[in-house]
Amino acid sequence: MAVKKDLMNLEKKQTLDNLYSVYKSSKKEIYKKVASMLESSRRNMISVNLSKLEKLNNVIEGSIVIVPGKILGVGSLEKKITVYAYSFSKSAKEKLAKNAKTFDDFTKDKIDFKKCVIIK
Repeated sequence: MAVKKDLMNLEKKQTLDNLYSVYKSSKKEIYKKVASMLESSRRNMISVNLSKLEKLNNVIEGSIVIVPGKILGVGSLEKKITVYAYSFSKSAKEKLAKNAKTFDDFTKDKIDFKKCVIIK
């Protein structure tokens, strides 16, 4: 169990380092904001159901949703959006298919920051 915990911490540290380095090179505040939200403890990590994303008014067709936490597969999502998150449950990944992306993709992809919505 301790080995798995250490690997999770290492993966999270690498993700945070990557986000901060992209922030320093691009000077886009969104990377710093997401990294600081992701630094919280596991107990305070955000988890969002697909049904919540469907109900939110500020998430419209074509939006880019950023969740510094985990996406859970409860409910369905009819909106055509791209979701960047730290992790996904197995059912959420299946339901989102191609629109589920990690923070590694977030730092590499060309993104229109005007369409971004950060879920807290």
